[in-house]
Amino acid sequence: MLNSAEFDHLVIAVPDLQEYVEQCEGRLGVRPVDGGAHPGLGTANALLGLELSDELSDSLGLTRQSGPKPLTYLEILGPDPEQDPVLAATRLAGVTAPTVQRWAIRPDDFDGFVTAAAQPREPRVRLGEVHGMTRRRPDGTVLDWRLTRRTPLPWSGIQPFLIDWKDTEHPAMQEMPSVRLESLWGTSEDPDAVGSVLDLFGIGLDIIALDVEEGETEGLHAHLKGPGGSWTL
Repeated sequence: MLNSAEFDHLVIAVPDLQEYVEQCEGRLGVRPVDGGAHPGLGTANALLGLELSDELSDSLGLTRQSGPKPLTYLEILGPDPEQDPVLAATRLAGVTAPTVQRWAIRPDDFDGFVTAAAQPREPRVRLGEVHGMTRRRPDGTVLDWRLTRRTPLPWSGIQPFLIDWKDTEHPAMQEMPSVRLESLWGTSEDPDAVGSVLDLFGIGLDIIALDVEEGETEGLHAHLKGPGGSWTL
């Protein structure tokens, strides 16, 4: 169903943005830059450039990016202390530690994929609704984009959401240090069902069967590597 798409960004949700920006710097050896706030949503973010390992790029099956600067980034998302904390409650529900919350892909034909996903089929691909969003960077630049959003997250965030940056400069163009995403995988009670949905996206993400008796939960996991160390979430 999805003809061509690129990895756009990975979201790590945290309960305290400043605290975990410092923790990220301590673990990876680079400090995320201030990305700005999401007005009316109660959240703000910090960003790092993100490079995908060759092995991960090959396994995911997404379009490889060309050019001197990959348009891919890591978003650390947390409550904005300048906004009402109640606003962030939905987006950060249950987040008590750094959590690989979700990830985005950038299709060549955003509208075409949304239309195709809405057609009756099995398995169903439930993208949710298309929402427009804005964010003002610290330098005053306003970013304007649209994305698919569903609550709760489909397959606990293992299914990617779609994003379209329209005419806005991509966030990865902002000057920032980078880290490498060495691996990305999911855990689920039903790996076959999750895998069948990802197949419609043309994505080959590893899905591992979780052990409910051991208290494991469904979701995404990532291994990041920076100049100062690594971080597995």
